[in-house]
Amino acid sequence: MPHSKLRWMLVLAIATAAAGCAPQLSHDGAADVDALASTAAGWEKAYNAKDADGVAALYGEDAQLLPPGASLVNGRNAIRDYWANDIAGTGVPVTITSDASNAGGDWAWRSGSWSSQDAKGAPLTGKYVEVWHRTADGWQIHRDIWNADQAPGASPALPAP
Repeated sequence: MPHSKLRWMLVLAIATAAAGCAPQLSHDGAADVDALASTAAGWEKAYNAKDADGVAALYGEDAQLLPPGASLVNGRNAIRDYWANDIAGTGVPVTITSDASNAGGDWAWRSGSWSSQDAKGAPLTGKYVEVWHRTADGWQIHRDIWNADQAPGASPALPAP
């Protein structure tokens, strides 16, 4: 066997062995969606426990919040401050319901609705969309945007007579 052919066979054998030793990431969409749902449940739990650090830990270092009626919030530390102020200002529990999600590779999204109440106890509801990124530390929120179904203090629309 010629020397160059033997060398290529050896390179191929080493490359094949190395590929077999490489960590295999899950690309099972259903398993990823389940893992995402489990991780995402921590947001509601931490917020309702008034744990801004716990909420912030779910966001990537380069994450962004896109809150309604407010400026963009960049980075985990600023996101922690945002949620700490929100928790201190309202302290009202929130309920989150995901109605759709999907994962592909290292990216995923979730959408759904949320409900809470204002300081006077009036119900508040809205919608959200989150983009998640799989990191070495697991799933983390990359982008988070939400809105309210009606402006705070607005009267609900009355049906036409």
